[in-house]
Amino acid sequence: MTIAEGWVELVQDRIEVPRSARLRLTENGLTVVPVTFAHRTTQRRIENQIEQRLPGWVATSEFSVVPPREGYKPEPDATAIPVDLVQTDRSDISEELLPFVVEVVSPESRNRDYNTKPSHYALRGIPAYLIVDVLSARWTLLTRPEDGEYQHEESGVFGDQIAIPVADQTLTLDSSEFVRI
Repeated sequence: MTIAEGWVELVQDRIEVPRSARLRLTENGLTVVPVTFAHRTTQRRIENQIEQRLPGWVATSEFSVVPPREGYKPEPDATAIPVDLVQTDRSDISEELLPFVVEVVSPESRNRDYNTKPSHYALRGIPAYLIVDVLSARWTLLTRPEDGEYQHEESGVFGDQIAIPVADQTLTLDSSEFVRI
């Protein structure tokens, strides 16, 4: 870890941010981002569907993906991990445990969610990356990471069923439950 990486973590740990906002490290520095009703409600509904439709797995959010790469630890909006691998004393999850990650797009995060994060997640070997765009009521599922890029892309509109491969199962999300801004 470089001095800059250590400094960022120290600052993030010590700054108090209201519950209605998130502190994000972007290429522009540390940014306080408001969390909209559409974002949080959609995130919660995704987590609920994971819990209901993926036996033996638990939904999680509010975590960092480790190890840091290029000084960056992404914080996806949702994922699932096997129940028997949950570490209740941790707020980070190893990239090796993640079968997929979900990002719910906010006005502030749109560029990162579509243009920066796909390569970050593909480089980590995360098998699937779902972008849920509450601004346009569309979704994009990227799969098959290879050499830092996802090789397959599917997309659709809210109302579609989204099939995400998870280990030896398929998680089917009902996007009609998602909320548009």
